[in-house]
Amino acid sequence: MGVFFALLSALFFATNNVIIKKGARGSKSNNGYFITVIMNSIILGLIFFMTLLFRETAFTIHWQALPYFILAGLCTTGLGRMTLYSSILRIGPSQASAIRNSTPIFTTLFAIFVLHETISFIPGVGMILLISGVLIAGYGFMREQTRMGTVGTEQHKADKQMWVGYGFALFSSVIFGIGQGIRKQGLLEMNDAFFGAWVGALTSLVFIIVSQWFRKNLIQTTKSIKEEFNVDFLIAGTLTSMGPLLFFLAAMNMQVSYVSAIAASEPLITTVVSALIIKNTEKITPVTWVTVGMIFVGTTIMALYTA
Repeated sequence: MGVFFALLSALFFATNNVIIKKGARGSKSNNGYFITVIMNSIILGLIFFMTLLFRETAFTIHWQALPYFILAGLCTTGLGRMTLYSSILRIGPSQASAIRNSTPIFTTLFAIFVLHETISFIPGVGMILLISGVLIAGYGFMREQTRMGTVGTEQHKADKQMWVGYGFALFSSVIFGIGQGIRKQGLLEMNDAFFGAWVGALTSLVFIIVSQWFRKNLIQTTKSIKEEFNVDFLIAGTLTSMGPLLFFLAAMNMQVSYVSAIAASEPLITTVVSALIIKNTEKITPVTWVTVGMIFVGTTIMALYTA
């Protein structure tokens, strides 16, 4: 079940990327991130309280798990998404995503040295195959976009901005990887994916409110939500609510290093979903199909030997 949940998590996040892209086309204000985080808090809160109705035992908060869930939310949806967005603005989505694809490496290092997970040989082969496919795909996307000139020449000339962009992307990858490991650490203290996902969402909401307040954009952003109702952003909020929840459910059933590797197929799935939903925006190349095959084989190996 862990592999299934991890794949679903990647699919939900990938579909979210496409819906956000679609919604941003007709949007005058840049409030998509804010709306999705608000939706995350509401939806995950409702799901958590609904699960309370079906519990066989009374719900008890394990207070030692709470700091881990809070820190995980801050690292992933909070700092992780924000620095990735900052990177995209400086070096473009393809190069930022290619660097961001290295997240499973940092999750695995955290899992081995902090959580003391061990990687078995055959699942490890599948994991290497999967991560290699993801990294090749990311590098291929970056080369293709650079060749087509979609990354502006002005950015290439601005060396300082470019290196800052690379730094943000690398930081996003590292902080996401650590955040995913911390999620598992919280689950080891309190094995409740629904509570952990909701706490992470609330933390992200507080983080973005404080961030917008310091930038003196909070009132303007709030007004833009009232003035411009965007259905696509609401759909994206639902999708990004299920993504972290499914990641938590996957981590409850298998090692977080494996979950992170499978979930890293998100950018490649995004390309395929985008080609299906938004016509003529994504080109599926032979390299794409090769990496899809590598990811499929790697995931299958992990599914068979970690069940």
